[in-house]
Amino acid sequence: MKALNVAIIGSGTAGAAAGILLSRSGHNVTVFERVEDPKAIGAGIMMQPSGMDVLHALGLAEGIITAGARIDSLKATTTTGRTVLDLDYRTYHAEAYGIGLHRGVLFSTLYEALNASVTQIHTGVEIVHIPITPSGRAAVRDSHEVTYGPFDLVIVASGARTGLRDAVGIPHKNRPYPWGALWFVAEDPHRQFDGALTQYLQRAHTMLGFLPTGVGPEGRVPLTSLFWSLPRDGLLTWREKGLTAWKNEILALEPAAEELVDQIEHVDQVLFAPYFDVVMKRPYQGPVVFLGDSAHATSPQLGQGCNLALVDAWALSLVLNDCDSIAEGLANYGRLRKAHLGYYQWASRALTPFFQSHSVILPWLRDRFMGLACRMPFTARIMTASMCGRYRGFFRRGIEPLSLPNPEVPPS
Repeated sequence: MKALNVAIIGSGTAGAAAGILLSRSGHNVTVFERVEDPKAIGAGIMMQPSGMDVLHALGLAEGIITAGARIDSLKATTTTGRTVLDLDYRTYHAEAYGIGLHRGVLFSTLYEALNASVTQIHTGVEIVHIPITPSGRAAVRDSHEVTYGPFDLVIVASGARTGLRDAVGIPHKNRPYPWGALWFVAEDPHRQFDGALTQYLQRAHTMLGFLPTGVGPEGRVPLTSLFWSLPRDGLLTWREKGLTAWKNEILALEPAAEELVDQIEHVDQVLFAPYFDVVMKRPYQGPVVFLGDSAHATSPQLGQGCNLALVDAWALSLVLNDCDSIAEGLANYGRLRKAHLGYYQWASRALTPFFQSHSVILPWLRDRFMGLACRMPFTARIMTASMCGRYRGFFRRGIEPLSLPNPEVPPS
């Protein structure tokens, strides 16, 4: 395909990765970012082998591995000592592992590479409409009625809350989950929680977790992200109860966290992250395509958000490099991503109530059968392949045939 004029809305994971890849393929890329001065903020995220594949392909994996914390397993136990999850990455592949990472490190790494690659980045510009021209190209219009373009292709990567799905008119659902999570990133100089993502469960109404998070954007002291399950409508009650009561609940589940919780001095230090379940009939219409959470936001139970976004960007760059028209490329993109995204949307939607809900029956089933499944070779491999981001469903093998170069975790 000839060089395209591409607009990307949003400079997060999907938008930045797409911008880098398409620029390197010779396309002219302009990025529009709502935030005036984008910064490296956020809490812990999980980089899975699927996402690391793309970072290797971008030449950015080394810095992520250096700044992150190696995760070899996922463990979850109940307050009564019952094992719910005990998954080792090596069940999938002898060299497989995850990376616990501060979200700001991923953002900074991608944003720096984006700045070095694309034609132009407009910050402080909120795109609210995407009018289609009579020739079938797309312009973008901001909140001040300024129009840019037209462009051959517009990529929407502006997150789960974007209003551009309505503006484009693709049938979709965007349902907020009734639960979210509190997050706090603490200094952990003694690396008490290294090596595993650890969770403590009481039925489905309480979930405490610790994610080793590397050294963060500043690159100094090792960090651990603490997260706590909370209903959306429980945030005000949590604030009114005060920090002391919450800290005592945490320490009752994990006394070793005392050094971490002592660093929390004010409720404003704690972030609340809501979840959304976004389903689109198709991720594209005309010359507009949606990537990342804009197209398929899920709850973070499987730790796949940024990884799916990276694979989206890689898949889009592949199909655009191997087609004769944008219409053909976007149709191929939709087919290429359908099975993989469909599986993770289904799995996330199905699993979330077992870990975050007021149900009594679901956690009872979880506690009695998930630990058993972790010990059975067939189901353990499915579970770890899912954790690695490389599973497409029970009747499909492996992930898409993207041939992503990763010397440490070969594609299945």
